[in-house]
Amino acid sequence: MPFFRAARKQPCRPIQMLMDAFLNLVYPDNCIICAAPVSCQKDCGVCNPCWTKACALRIQPPFCPSCGIPFQALDSSDFHLCGRCILETPPYSGARSFGFYAAELSSLIQQLKFRGRRNLDGLLAQLLLWRFCDSWTWNDFDLIVPVPLHLRRYHERGYNQAALLARRLSCLTGIPHRESLLSRVRPTPSQVGLTDLERFQNLRRAFHCTDPRGAVGQRILLIDDVMTTGATVSSAGETLLDSGASRVSVLTVARAVPGVE
Repeated sequence: MPFFRAARKQPCRPIQMLMDAFLNLVYPDNCIICAAPVSCQKDCGVCNPCWTKACALRIQPPFCPSCGIPFQALDSSDFHLCGRCILETPPYSGARSFGFYAAELSSLIQQLKFRGRRNLDGLLAQLLLWRFCDSWTWNDFDLIVPVPLHLRRYHERGYNQAALLARRLSCLTGIPHRESLLSRVRPTPSQVGLTDLERFQNLRRAFHCTDPRGAVGQRILLIDDVMTTGATVSSAGETLLDSGASRVSVLTVARAVPGVE
């Protein structure tokens, strides 16, 4: 995958190289996945072998054109709706994820999300960009919007990982982003361990559009780190559509797929 190798091997300015050498001497860093020695700034805490393994987890066709869940099929041209999307069409017009939420990729996301490794947003945004370019064009969207955290969770964590990714993707694509267009007005319990139905009920009326006029007629790309059942992005997407958005699509770094760990 030359795109990712190029992103990892961009030349550093002399001052950056000197700073990195000093940091490596005073505060040596190790890969957050395998503990191998890494360059403090240039590698963002991830060695090249682990980054390559994370990139290798990318989702390839065939997958559902609506929700993006991959199929186990021999014919890579076999694009059709999954059973869930046939029974109930999602509110978003299409969801895509770069890779499987497993192994090295899930470790990177968890480090960004729960361990304060905010410097991983640039690397993971490169994965978002790859899937974006594979699925859409720059002219398909007017606005990038991250899935928000509830204020209580935001204060606990200190940042919203989806907002970091959305900001990075906006810089890479030139598409404007608005972090404040959508807010989470109801704190929701953890989704871990809930059934699909419980997940959707848990997130009912959890979001609010803070500026409906700003959403009217907009083609919005909704950003999150992981998509599991789609309950979160469905609830957020419905809120934006109810506020007048003309279309909502979804892009996440990873997709949780049953049986893939």
